[in-house]
Amino acid sequence: MGTMKTLFLLTLTSTLFFSTFSQEASVSSTQTNLETYIVFVEKPENLLESNLHDWYTTFLPETTSSLSSNQPRIVHSYRNVITGFAARLTPQEAKAMEQKEGFISARVQRSFSLHTTLTPKFLGLPRRPTKLGAWNASNYGEGVIIGMIDSGIKYDHASFSDKDMPPPPAKWRGRCDFNGKQTCNNKLVGARSFVSTADRGTDLPWEEIYHGSHTSGIAAGCPVDGANVFGQANGTATGIAPRAHLAMYKACGDFCDEGDALAAIDAAIDDGVDVLSISLGPPRPFPFYNDGVALGTFRAIQKGIFVSCSAGNAGPWASTVINDAPWMLTVGASTIDREVRATVKLGNNVELHGQSLFLPKDFHSQQQLPIVDPAATGKNESAAFCAKGSLKNIDVEGKIVICQIGSEGTEDMGQEVKNNGGAAMIVLNYQPGGYTTFAYAHVLPASYLSYRDGLVLKDYLSSTQSPTATISFQGTLIGKSSQTAPRIASFSARGPSLQSPGILKPDIIGPGVDILSAWGVSIDNATKPFKIESGTSMSCPHLSGVAALIKSAHPDWSPAAIKSAIMTTAYTFDLNNNPISTEKNVSATVFDMGSGHVDASRALHPGLVYDIEPDDYIPYLCGLGLQRAAGEVYRAAKSELLEGNYFETGG
Repeated sequence: MGTMKTLFLLTLTSTLFFSTFSQEASVSSTQTNLETYIVFVEKPENLLESNLHDWYTTFLPETTSSLSSNQPRIVHSYRNVITGFAARLTPQEAKAMEQKEGFISARVQRSFSLHTTLTPKFLGLPRRPTKLGAWNASNYGEGVIIGMIDSGIKYDHASFSDKDMPPPPAKWRGRCDFNGKQTCNNKLVGARSFVSTADRGTDLPWEEIYHGSHTSGIAAGCPVDGANVFGQANGTATGIAPRAHLAMYKACGDFCDEGDALAAIDAAIDDGVDVLSISLGPPRPFPFYNDGVALGTFRAIQKGIFVSCSAGNAGPWASTVINDAPWMLTVGASTIDREVRATVKLGNNVELHGQSLFLPKDFHSQQQLPIVDPAATGKNESAAFCAKGSLKNIDVEGKIVICQIGSEGTEDMGQEVKNNGGAAMIVLNYQPGGYTTFAYAHVLPASYLSYRDGLVLKDYLSSTQSPTATISFQGTLIGKSSQTAPRIASFSARGPSLQSPGILKPDIIGPGVDILSAWGVSIDNATKPFKIESGTSMSCPHLSGVAALIKSAHPDWSPAAIKSAIMTTAYTFDLNNNPISTEKNVSATVFDMGSGHVDASRALHPGLVYDIEPDDYIPYLCGLGLQRAAGEVYRAAKSELLEGNYFETGG
């Protein structure tokens, strides 16, 4: 097994597809066209870890010294996730590295994207910490450190207060890189930034987009009373593991560079986190040996760190799931039994239940208003989507305007309607969106309808020459939703996995639609800023928190045992005791929901767990043909690694 382990690590650290450079690399004829390359090398046996960085610099071609630059060429030196480094190079300089002894491969890094109250109760936990149930059995996650690979954190948010929090365990080796006053505490025990380019944000772990604050609050935020947005979804906002510690590793702005994400994972392994929560990923699936997240997280689970990753937001189409390596928990998104209802009442008295987070105080819900469908005017195609400037020649004054979901954001759509005198807006879901609707903070009275209800509305429009409607606002409803829950969110990426079709992905689903959590600025002038967001970015930290609870209750369990406990205790029926359905209102399959919806309480006491050692992944992955790439690189120089029959089948 030692031979297989070495072979597998060589496979993971190689990204050679029978050619040294990825076809995705941008070729430039100028020596000053620098791009960030991830460079994979083979470390000499006797090299001390403390000398790694200096050794990495020997791979830089001499041409690097002739270029004037205010930035160092080596962006990140890796110690754990891979043997290698990220460096700013021209294609010619990267090519020159081929002659260096120990060089394996290099490729241009990719850009990753982020996958952007009630949920503890929905997961089987009480609304706030009590002495009963799963929270008590796990001590609310106490003693566990969750590392967030994300966009930074607003350290002074109430969700990250350390009131009554114990200090982190003695094993913790992290640090806090905010400037000035003391900003970390016993809740937020560490914060570092690995952002290497100015357009991705500051070099401090403070964030500008608040995605990281939102995900951190979901995973382990402390209880905050009176959390709401525009008075809706009001209650006590509590993370899934409210006594777990948090450590933020900033790798992103609006987007993330692969090299920065690898550096963040590398540091988290060194610092001693117990759980990694990763709500980001590549734009499409890649082979595991060419996937930065897969590379980094394999090293993490070798160190006993549990890894939870978002499945991606490219659903509902098949085989869109990313972060699909078998050693990580891949999390899809589902709905919860809460809606912020805005009901459209048509002139024929038919009622269609939609959603809106904005509840106007001066809208006359009893008054029927004319409806106008810009798509039916034929004046311009973009008018159907209420795109900017598209309604200026259409009479929408004092009317309810129909806007179809497209590339425009709902806020921009609403602003276009408002700018042209429209009284209200009805947002129609597109066909792939199905029954998945969202509670958005619109800029005017509005309701977001499902695709099915949109068809009902269009039938009504075609039945009369003078269609009318009004919108009434019922606010937050819990357990009285017009739709069943949980239901697979339309955006949740689906299996089967392209890279590992023998392993079902995603593994699990969790709450990811209209989730209330911490935010950096108030969108409604509240003193405690919160926001409702949707995405597998939100479902992933729910499972990270559940993993922290299990780790606290069973500190000797391996990442595989924790993953087993979560998956074997999942449920596949909704609250109405019907099979969980998709956005199309048809029964979900394993490629939609994996093993089912997480049940946090049952996961703490699974009765039986299936364990696996990291080395046990090697024979399976070799069966996928991953040994071919490693074999081409190492056959001549490392023939002793090729003993046995791992190359005889040819993959």
